[in-house]
Amino acid sequence: MERKEVPDIHPTFACIAGTRFKLLDSGVILAVSALCLAFASSPGARPPPAKGKVRSQSTTTPTYSKDIRPILQERCVVCHGAGAVSNPAVSGGLALDSYAAVKQGVAGAKSSFVLVLGKSRSSALYERLVATSPTKLMPKGGPPLPAAQIDLIKRWIDANAPSGVAIKEAGPAGATAIVTPMPPNRPTQDVTIPIKAEFPAGLLEKGESAVALRVGPLPPLTALAYSPDGKRLAIGAFRAVAIWDTVTGQPITNITRLPGTVLALEFKPDGSLLAVGGGVPGASGDVRIFDTKTWTQTGATLAGAVDTIAAVAWSPDGSRIAAGSQDKSARVWDWPSGKELRVFKEHSDGVTRVCFAPDGKSLYTASLDHNARRFDVEKGGLIRLFTGHNEGITAMAVSADGKKLVTSGSEPNLRWWNTETGETTNNVGSHSAPVIDIKFSKDGTIAASASADKTVRIWDGGNTQHKRALAGSTDWVYAAAISPDGRFVAGAGADGMMRLWETATARLRLSVVFWPSVADGAAFDWAVVTPEGYCDGSAGWTGRMTAANPAKGVVPASVRTVLHSFVQPQNVLKAWQNGPLDPIKQPAK
Repeated sequence: MERKEVPDIHPTFACIAGTRFKLLDSGVILAVSALCLAFASSPGARPPPAKGKVRSQSTTTPTYSKDIRPILQERCVVCHGAGAVSNPAVSGGLALDSYAAVKQGVAGAKSSFVLVLGKSRSSALYERLVATSPTKLMPKGGPPLPAAQIDLIKRWIDANAPSGVAIKEAGPAGATAIVTPMPPNRPTQDVTIPIKAEFPAGLLEKGESAVALRVGPLPPLTALAYSPDGKRLAIGAFRAVAIWDTVTGQPITNITRLPGTVLALEFKPDGSLLAVGGGVPGASGDVRIFDTKTWTQTGATLAGAVDTIAAVAWSPDGSRIAAGSQDKSARVWDWPSGKELRVFKEHSDGVTRVCFAPDGKSLYTASLDHNARRFDVEKGGLIRLFTGHNEGITAMAVSADGKKLVTSGSEPNLRWWNTETGETTNNVGSHSAPVIDIKFSKDGTIAASASADKTVRIWDGGNTQHKRALAGSTDWVYAAAISPDGRFVAGAGADGMMRLWETATARLRLSVVFWPSVADGAAFDWAVVTPEGYCDGSAGWTGRMTAANPAKGVVPASVRTVLHSFVQPQNVLKAWQNGPLDPIKQPAK
């Protein structure tokens, strides 16, 4: 999907579109949460804006409360929060989670060089945003802020950093979370999906064919989960989860009004419930359980974390739920009582992944502190420490037989472990950028890894070797899921698309785009496009389909007619079900 910069990003979009990363002195990215600047720019691909090249986009004076705070909350407070000031290795002694803290600067400093009123060029807060050196650029590890957000901060500082309307800052543990509203869909960009359909010569640039939908920018997709029977696929996004029926190829419903970006999804082993994890960065995190017949919340919200929930897992018998949080803790609750059974606080940084051992007696946790741990759920003690990573771990999975553990993260190699001895059995590479998610197939014969290198890769679960890459994504891939029968692998990420591939051949079957509705269960806009060119979707979107990059700058009515003839739900359904599909050919005149 081609992405263009959006001028004057609305504060709502700025608030929800931040990718949050940490960076150690070695300069390697530590992915903290699976979000991206999908509403604004392409993360990881866009270089920092050159100094002096940022142009003002508006004459309105920005204020802290309306314009600056949302950016800092999503992009900075994971490292620069009040709770991290005492740990200079993480925060440098700087907190940015309140107006007072921003003005104060580094704790203990005689004067603030962070914010110099009226002088953006003398303020480290601005200078670090436009730095070209990877060691100085903030946010550390990137991606850099969009030019429009940097411009807001510059103009705010030059205007003497006005506070704006007073707001309630994030409170201590247990405080009410600030919930960002669901943004309206304001389509301003074309989302393009390549197809193999033939068009009349000379109508498209370079002879390329693509379906274009002016429906972007799309929210990033941040979590995926197949139901145990493979008939449902849950897709997590900002404040919403879309539920797809893989048998009919149609969306069933969407769950909305969640407190923040959904970072974790997992179906109960019997398929009756879906656990949804997320929260508000730096404020709260929780797990909510939804009945898969009614898609309504059931039972109490599992709370206690004071930062975003990044991972959830059901025990094999469905009697317990575990969650990992950016607040450095992992929690285990009894279900359905919702009673908190254990809180593990041994990690020194955010817990990014959790998974139960196949017998349910122990829990594996992975963290940005470079380590994975195995805890005894019954007794609460540490069973084994898995150490060897030089950077943070952001992806982890345990095999079906419980004998293998695989981890990865900022170091893109997959490290395979013997779960009984704690020894590394293989450390194999193929990804060229951080790995953000790993999933084993139900039978443990394969594993799938999602990466910032824009690929999902398949690994042999037996010999641990790389098998093939699943290509087609145009931005970071944040989540992967393997169908229970092992035939398909789904991947989703920063470009706002969910893609489905054949596991055995790496053939792309289809691409899904959607925009969640504001109300639970309400109809929402969506489209599914196969590489051959077959389409299906809501009337509102398929009716706006056009051809991408027309050579003459306009799309002739004849081409629109051809495109609309590609709307063939029956063939899209074959793509979902692995049926044979032939390339579409231009209808005879």
